[in-house]
Amino acid sequence: MRISGLFFVTRAVVLLFAGLTPQAQAVEGLGLKYLYLKGLIIQEEMVFAVVLAIGFGILGAGPAAAADPALNLLLKKGVITQQEHDEALKETGQAAEAPPAKSEPEAQAEAAPPAKDAGGDNTVDLGKGIKFGYDRGLYMQFKDKFQLKIRLRLQFRYTDSGFNSAYGAVGDTKNYPNVSGAGVITARTRKEDVSEFDVRRARLVFEGFAFNPETTYFVQFRNDTNGTSTQPTTTRSTTQLYDAYVDLTQIPWANLRVGQYRTFFGRQEYVSSALLQFVDRGFVAEAFVPNVIDRRDQGVTIHSDDKKYPINYAFGVFNGVGINLDRLGLNTPSNANEMMYVGRITADILGKPRYPEGDLAYSQTPQLAVGVSYGYNGGLQTNTTGVGSNTQISTSIASLGNGRLLNQGVVNLGTTGVDFIFKYKGLSLQSEGFVRNVDTRDHSKQIGNATGFYVQGGYFVVPKTIEVVGRYNYMDPDTLRAQDIITSVLGGLNWYLIGHEHKLQFDYGVVTTHLSAVDTGNGVTTLIENRARLQYTIVF
Repeated sequence: MRISGLFFVTRAVVLLFAGLTPQAQAVEGLGLKYLYLKGLIIQEEMVFAVVLAIGFGILGAGPAAAADPALNLLLKKGVITQQEHDEALKETGQAAEAPPAKSEPEAQAEAAPPAKDAGGDNTVDLGKGIKFGYDRGLYMQFKDKFQLKIRLRLQFRYTDSGFNSAYGAVGDTKNYPNVSGAGVITARTRKEDVSEFDVRRARLVFEGFAFNPETTYFVQFRNDTNGTSTQPTTTRSTTQLYDAYVDLTQIPWANLRVGQYRTFFGRQEYVSSALLQFVDRGFVAEAFVPNVIDRRDQGVTIHSDDKKYPINYAFGVFNGVGINLDRLGLNTPSNANEMMYVGRITADILGKPRYPEGDLAYSQTPQLAVGVSYGYNGGLQTNTTGVGSNTQISTSIASLGNGRLLNQGVVNLGTTGVDFIFKYKGLSLQSEGFVRNVDTRDHSKQIGNATGFYVQGGYFVVPKTIEVVGRYNYMDPDTLRAQDIITSVLGGLNWYLIGHEHKLQFDYGVVTTHLSAVDTGNGVTTLIENRARLQYTIVF
């Protein structure tokens, strides 16, 4: 067999071997490189070219020029480059022919730079509509039919708190009391200062779309050291389903969300805890969630797409008892058929500031939005013992500062909230105000309404990197009682390494709780906590 025939047989074997070897990214054959073929898939063009190449090799008894058609075919099919084509001809003693003239459309396509993939360097296109990449999480996608993105969020916190003597002698039995498994309420006392590290949040997220990009899903699990609803701080953390919902977005002005998720109520409670200006939300926003238990609930919401419209709405119907629970699980008599209703309207007056806190984007034009929310939760059982009571609900109510609602029997709760946010050139300002009306079905119970508000702001002293922040909270948990106000003043400093996905936050504040003589049974008392917190957040 001539050298030309041996060349083509060898080349065909190399091509076939490389095509069948998933790990092969470059195979040397007579000094020529063969580009990586993905997986075990062999393109029809390659197989055809290999077979034809073998045929020409076996028939190598003809003139050397007879090899040219096979080599040209490999070039045309993209198996080899023009340079490889020319080098192969030189090795076999053949003269390189000028490449055939391209048609005008082909020449224009070659002159134009290749279109950059939407994901840039963060996307690997495997062909056949299959992509892998990173976009605030690792994702894989098949055409416009399915996408799965996996994200992880970790927040590590150090807290140092100092308490006055009244915290150890009297404690708080009204706002943030301890509730035992047997439903016994005791004072939350602090007889010594606290210094502790904890994994404040550990979240695993699965999100994407199914069947089409308009059918999206979001599933989140948490394992937090200091939980709220079903994980009071006195218990060890457990893995818990936190979010699980599907959004049908085929109609932008009438999206449908169903499952377990944050209710569309307020501003600070609706935004993710990864997007906050402070180490955590303020206690006022926490206390005025519409179910008084958790910012999340199970239900269905119809809402508009706030990315497309300047005025948006949301209306939802929920169980009204928090996460991973329905009213049948409470064994509550006569109100298992009652629901919670939540509505919200927002207006983007200037620009579109949306919900993330702080002006991380360093907006070049003023951004202003306002909103109003209302939630009604009827027939909530608040007793800590007896028929219909539930430890999960009792501890959740207490953990959010709503301890005065405990043991008031079945209540109807109506909560109204108004809010605004402003951003401009690194400056941000936002505020919310709330009123909760409490209607006890047992008229022998006497508890007033609750009011509260907060104001917070921030400014980037180094654009998009270093931000100073401040916040003031005020809450009157029972308007029928005097000397029961809770306030806090906080200041902080944030260092954004990579936006909200990678940041270091510090804040220091004083929380003051006033208790009346009726509350303590032993005179007016003031509880004071001086608290410093340092938190590191990473999201990927």
